[in-house]
Amino acid sequence: MATSRAHLVQRLAIVLTTAFTALAAPHAGHAGSYGWPVRPFDQQHPVRGFFGDPRVGEGADGHAESKTFHFGIDISAADGTPVYATASGRIVWEPQRPQTIAIRAHDGRVFAYWHIIPAVRSGQTAVAYGTLLGHISRGWGHVHFAELLDGRYVNPLRSGALTPYRDTTRPTIHGFSFEREGRAMARARLSGSFDLVAEAWDETPMHVPGKWADKPVMPAVVRWRIRGERGTHGHWRTAIDLTGTIPAPSSFDSIYAPWTRQNHAWRDGRYRIRLAGNWDSSTLRDGEHVLEVEAIDTRGNSTRRSTRFAIRN
Repeated sequence: MATSRAHLVQRLAIVLTTAFTALAAPHAGHAGSYGWPVRPFDQQHPVRGFFGDPRVGEGADGHAESKTFHFGIDISAADGTPVYATASGRIVWEPQRPQTIAIRAHDGRVFAYWHIIPAVRSGQTAVAYGTLLGHISRGWGHVHFAELLDGRYVNPLRSGALTPYRDTTRPTIHGFSFEREGRAMARARLSGSFDLVAEAWDETPMHVPGKWADKPVMPAVVRWRIRGERGTHGHWRTAIDLTGTIPAPSSFDSIYAPWTRQNHAWRDGRYRIRLAGNWDSSTLRDGEHVLEVEAIDTRGNSTRRSTRFAIRN
């Protein structure tokens, strides 16, 4: 039941990306900040799912049937919680997607609210923080909140968007791996081409209640560089940057490495970032080097960690 529901959500996400993009103005310009879609509007609420988190639909055999990036944030709230408009504009509600409402704001942005039982009709005018859009549907325990700007999903937790939002936590870099075709290699004697992989995650700045407590979320940025034997530093390379928008679903496997999985109520997610795919080790001299990785959140909190490896071509 839960798996079928997850598949449905992921398929709808792809469809709605196209539908909501058509609503967005071609030149929305600079967008201002806005409050939360649940009361109190001027108070931070727990967020249990971050922008860009991996979404991996699994079939009955455990293999991935769909892979995409989380295109909004999941604001934790009890079933039945009232959800309000965060912007004034025209309401768009399609009967074939009965638990999703979108608002095209006057500045061209589109805001989408998922998993709610609607209390409005399509075509109505919404008033920010005055219009009740509906209530969180039974079994969801959150409202999925998404924002489109100039036709692209953007991170609601970026600076200057959803407010107030404060985060003083730091991401975790759990470990490193040098892999070829998904299999780990001995880092003391590496040669040829292989993948550079780091496992990293962030933690939610506020406690999330219930079964979703203490689940990992994605850092906004993961980057890497290689330091040489004599202290020389290579330039930073960005593996993923979610501070603005998300990559296309087709790039999932080039960003998330094998064994990546999403959060479920019964199991923590695992975020394995492919720093570089099929990386050619012959670009370095034989000898010892240091791989350094940095993970950063939307408020600039960061963690760095490094590991040594040796090239023997």
